[in-house]
Amino acid sequence: MKLTFYGAAGEVTGSKYLLEVGDSKILLDCGMFQGRRALTREKNKELQFAATNISAVVLSHGHFDHCGLLPLLVKEGFKGRIFASPATIDVAYWIMRDAAYLQMQDALYMNRHKIEGAELAEPLYTIDDVEKTMKLFTPVNYARVSPVWTKIAPNVNIKFYDAGHILGSAITVLNLKENERIVNLVFSGDVGQTNTPLLPDPEIPTEAADVLILESTYGGRNHGTISEAKNVLIAIIKQAINKRSKIIVPAFALGRTQELIYILHEIFRDNKDLYLPVYLDSPLAAELTQVFIKHEDCFDATARKEFLNKGTNPLLFNNLHTVASVEESKALNIMAGPLIVISSSGMCEGGRILHHLKNGVSNPNNFILITGFQAEHTLGRRLVEGAREVKIFNEIFEVRAQVKVLNELSAHADQTQLLNFALSCKGLTKIYLVHGEAKQAEELKLILENNLNNVEVVVAQSGQSVVL
Repeated sequence: MKLTFYGAAGEVTGSKYLLEVGDSKILLDCGMFQGRRALTREKNKELQFAATNISAVVLSHGHFDHCGLLPLLVKEGFKGRIFASPATIDVAYWIMRDAAYLQMQDALYMNRHKIEGAELAEPLYTIDDVEKTMKLFTPVNYARVSPVWTKIAPNVNIKFYDAGHILGSAITVLNLKENERIVNLVFSGDVGQTNTPLLPDPEIPTEAADVLILESTYGGRNHGTISEAKNVLIAIIKQAINKRSKIIVPAFALGRTQELIYILHEIFRDNKDLYLPVYLDSPLAAELTQVFIKHEDCFDATARKEFLNKGTNPLLFNNLHTVASVEESKALNIMAGPLIVISSSGMCEGGRILHHLKNGVSNPNNFILITGFQAEHTLGRRLVEGAREVKIFNEIFEVRAQVKVLNELSAHADQTQLLNFALSCKGLTKIYLVHGEAKQAEELKLILENNLNNVEVVVAQSGQSVVL
């Protein structure tokens, strides 16, 4: 048995791991790398393995950096099955479709403005490739619904547990058999925080785990509580109302946007003196919010008690407005505050959020609210690190708006939660740390080694192959 780390090893994005068991080759995730535009093109333009050799894919969840290259895999000849939870299948469709549309639009723009003699730009894949990909999905329910094993290849069976990260996210237990050996491998995908709104806490697999592939996004950091984040958000809203400010929120269309809407719903419900309009300026986020509503069975007990059982939708409230057209989006840039605009992309590397930042980042009366992880070399990361000037659409803008960071709203578990997850896994002999920058992974490695006896902890490197 062999495991090779092709993505999100030594870095956060582009989750992609190849598991070989006998003649079967199982791909764990097939995500797109996200970062600087040139580097992104270079790292995503081709797969590092033959698509036709892959037997099956296990998809942990529908975030772009975990599912974004599936249509390329299919385009290059993959014809096996893709195993995912029912909610992940619905989520991944919109994520991949949106990516294909943006690539096709970018290619049209680049070809209209191409330098004479340059090659024509082509998207990595098209919407037609996405439709072909959707035909290969096979749904797998969480073990709490159906505790039986699902066979995905000869001598490879899986079970899904709720990862609590985003809607449909799964922790996968893989039961592997080769000759006389049996190995239980747990692939964490992205582990969610505990005590977050809307979704349940991450589940712990009941099966013993010989090997754990564990994410380390916040391996060196602990978050505050959601209640603390709510108090900060209330304070910002009060200031925005008094100063007639704009609160500009770059948010991932999937997960972060819906959790933020849920929290804002609670705030406005419980604080009748607070009122300002909230504009959801992301067609993709609007579509995904409908997917959340479709899969209410995935919501946690609190969401049921506080909203669903009272006949209220937690993701809808009176002052929430969905922005559909480009014209409506542009109108927000000249609209007076107070208001909140939530727009993607979450790392400020594309989409409508760039226009809102361009028009608002230099106004000291405004707030920029960062609610999630910002990868290296992204505009979001530069804002978090306190850059005084930023480049948007090749123009330099002074950063005078107040930048507020709420890591409490992150969809990723922090150091203590990752440690507790590993401590709860029975029978571990080895842990491979992935999906984290070097500093975060090394800090998590140290605390795991100090708390786990006789367990080897390895920070995985891109391209590294190990024998299980």
